[in-house]
Parts: sequence; structure tokens; C-alpha cells
Amino acid sequence: MARILLADDEEGLRLLLGRQLKRSGHEVIPACDGQQAAELLGSDTFDLIVSDMKMPRMDGMALLAHARTVAPDTEFIVLTGHGNLENAVEAFKTGNVFDYLLKPLEDIAELSAIVERALERKKLREENGQLVKQMQEHIVQLEEVRAQLAYLAERDGLTGLLNYRAIHQRLEDMLAGTENVAVCLLDMDSFKMLNDTYGHPVGDEILRHISRIIAQSCAENYYAGRCGGDEFMLVLPGITGRAACLLAEQIRQNIHDTPFVNPEGTALPICLCFGVADTTATGRSSVSLLTAADGALYESKRTGGDQVTLHMVDQDADQPLQYNAYTVLDGLVTAVDHKDRYTRLHSEHMTGFALQIAEKMGMSDNTLEIVRIAGLLHDVGKIGVPDTVLRKPGNLTEEEYEVMKTHVTLSAAIIHGLPHLPDILDAVAHHHERWDGKGYPFGKKGEEIPLLGRVMAVADAFSAMTLDRPYRAGIPVEQALDRILQGAGSQFDPQIAELFVQMMRAKNQQWRKAA
Repeated sequence: MARILLADDEEGLRLLLGRQLKRSGHEVIPACDGQQAAELLGSDTFDLIVSDMKMPRMDGMALLAHARTVAPDTEFIVLTGHGNLENAVEAFKTGNVFDYLLKPLEDIAELSAIVERALERKKLREENGQLVKQMQEHIVQLEEVRAQLAYLAERDGLTGLLNYRAIHQRLEDMLAGTENVAVCLLDMDSFKMLNDTYGHPVGDEILRHISRIIAQSCAENYYAGRCGGDEFMLVLPGITGRAACLLAEQIRQNIHDTPFVNPEGTALPICLCFGVADTTATGRSSVSLLTAADGALYESKRTGGDQVTLHMVDQDADQPLQYNAYTVLDGLVTAVDHKDRYTRLHSEHMTGFALQIAEKMGMSDNTLEIVRIAGLLHDVGKIGVPDTVLRKPGNLTEEEYEVMKTHVTLSAAIIHGLPHLPDILDAVAHHHERWDGKGYPFGKKGEEIPLLGRVMAVADAFSAMTLDRPYRAGIPVEQALDRILQGAGSQFDPQIAELFVQMMRAKNQQWRKAA
């Protein structure tokens, strides 16, 4: 049933139309002219208006205009005489009239049919309006979910700080600008011992406790992230390294002043090491900046822990440039050694095999020196790999493997940024390429791979297979040599692989004879 406002100044017609509409089940409210209809519209609501065009005080066009203002969702049907059809046309031009009827009505039932169609359109418009409203609400909800997912995608699940990818992206974004940027790396002292002593749930609570203090200590325009198991990073735009040291010292003091209390009620001592560097000292390369901060962090560890160390530029101009460069590189290799004892041993082990291959191939003394340096430095980029990935016992996940693979690019970037070392770059950057083109980071194949890169690929693989790791023993030499031969022509340059295997087996035979 619909509520219909019926406006017509002819009482007889008004009564006739009213009875017809009531027989159809509708509630009819009559008005003797447009003015009375307008007054009723101001005090009541209607589903439909049926109005004559020619009425005293206010005609149908004026009532239509009024209805469009006060009741825009109400359907409108026009009654007009045969001689006033142009009025109906004008009414239709407004876009607010559903249909019209000509007087005198030849079939009164025609009114009911038009009214039903008008009410059906009104119902459809209301349903469409509801659908649009629901869609808008769903869009808002989806946008909220999208924003929440985007937020969670950047957050560390345990601490709520930015995750590894997000904090490094913030650093790149800040370095793309022009203002000074400082970085502070934080690492807990003896976190493994706390985990082993009190259990991982307590260790997780300690990490959350530290994260809250870090977040509360940072200004809104600073970024804090968790980069590894017990490693954190702050990206601090607009401040110097010395100002960053003051912030780091404040965090260190806040951690001391707010001890973590375990479920048994015991306050556990928590100490962090801090390494700070800024773009004034290192330039705007993220690799250089993080390498400098990492070096400062390990200096904090080396000198006893629980302290803040700022990377300082060496101002000693008396030392030759080449000496300074190799000193920096040796410091980086030492820093990697602090992170992972295996890496330096592997570098030295691999270098020996690479030199033997190079000598067997008749390379010059200058090239042998390049091989020696490249071998020792080929994994220096692991300084930028999180400890949880670098030291993980067992197989890496796909995501962790992608992080580990970045060490090649980082190694090349570090070496490329230092003076007098361009000849070493090809060897370092290509030692994980494969003969069949399935290696990384460039996917080169065959002789597209620089020769020294192919030499180091064989030596690197053999060293990795035969050296002991904390979580597994190295495989026997003969088994490793068999695998090198199996990889000839797919993973390795076939000529270099065969040369290396022949050389190693000949030496093994000599040793057995000597024994």
C-alpha cells in the first residue's frame, strides 16, 4: 500500500480518482489545489503525487517545483486536459515527472496501471539507492581493510615495528631527498643466553619490551624497525650522527631505567650495543651508510658492549689512499667475521683454491693478486645480511634465500665504491652466476660470465661443500669433486671444472704416495 497525495480542484474528479486508488489498496490524501497540497507536503510524507496542472492559488508546475525541493524522492503524475498538453511536455522537461493522464479519463483503470508503474519505479530507485549505499559502505570497509593490510605488511609480527623490507625502503626514500640522514643499528647483548635460560616466550616479551621503549623514545618523523632476531634499526632524517648518538644514549638509559621483569618477578638486565653513522660521513649510498653503522655497532660489541659508537671519518691524510682502502676492507671482513665465523674461514679457504686454478691456467702475477683480493672480499656483502639468516642452521626459506642472495650485490657495491679496486669487481659480482644462465644476480651464461667469476664459482662451491659448519660436517673431498664434475656444463664452466678436478685428484694422489 502506498500513500498518495491527490491534488485537483474538481471535487467530482477528485472523489472518482480517490475511490479508484483506494480500491487498489492505497491510502489517498486529497487536496483541493496546489497550495493545500504544498502545505501537506511540508507536514507529511508521500510515495506519489497525482496532480492536475491547472489549479487556483498554485498550479501543477509550481507544485512540481516545490515537491522537487521538499520531497525529491516522491514520484509525480500529471493530470492535464487535451488542450493543455504543452503543460505536460513542459513538466516532462524538468525530469521529475513519471507520466501523465489526459482528462477526461476514458478508462479509470488506466490510472491504477500508471500508479503501479510509478510505485514500481520508486521501489527500484530505493533499492538501487540502498545498493549504492551498501556498495559505498563496502568500499569504505575494503579501503579500511586494504589500509590495515598495507600497514600489517610493513610491520614485524612480534614487535609491531617496521619489518626488514619496510625499514630499508624508508631508508632509501629518505636518501633520495637532500637532507642529512642518520642511521642507528641496535643489537642486544647475550640475547641467545636469555632465550636459552628463560625460554623463547620470555625472549619474545623482552623484544616487545625493548620495541616499546624504542618507539616511545623516537619522534614522529623517525622510523624504527626490526631487522633480525635481536637487531633493530632507526632511520633518522634531518639530524646529524652526533644528535643520533644522543637519542641512542637516551634509549640505552631508558632501557636501564625500565628493566624487564619476568613472570617470576625477577628483573632481567638488558644491554644493547648501538652503531651510528650519517650521510655527512658516508655519502648517500645506503650500502655505505649501513656498512659504516654496522662497523660502529661491532666496535661497540668489541669494546665490551652496552655502549654507543659513532662512525667517524678517518682524517689521516698522511696515509696513502690505497692503504686506507685496504684497511677499510679488512675492517669490513673482520666485521663479517664477528657476525659469522664461517664466512672468513670460507673466504680464505676458497681463495686458496681459486689461486691454484689461476696458477694452473697460467695467469699473470697481477691477475693472481686480483684473485687473492677478490677471494677474500667476495662475501663482504654478508655484513648487510641479518644474523637470523646468516647464522640459521639448516635450509633457508625462499624469502630468506632471496635476502641471502643480496650479499653478492652488496659485496660488489662496497668494492665498487672504494678506490683502485675496479679489476676485482667482475670476480666478486659474478661468483654465483651459472654456466647455464640460471645463477644470480645477473643471469649471465657461458662466456658472458667474466673468467675470474667462473674460476671463483668452482672454488666457492668446492669450499662450501667441504668445510664444516656448526650444524653439519663437510662432505668428503672425492664426493665434492664428483659433484663439481656433475655440474660441469650446467653450473660450472666445463673446462675449469675438469681442470680443477684433475688438479685436485693429482695432488691427492701425490699426498697418498708421500704418505
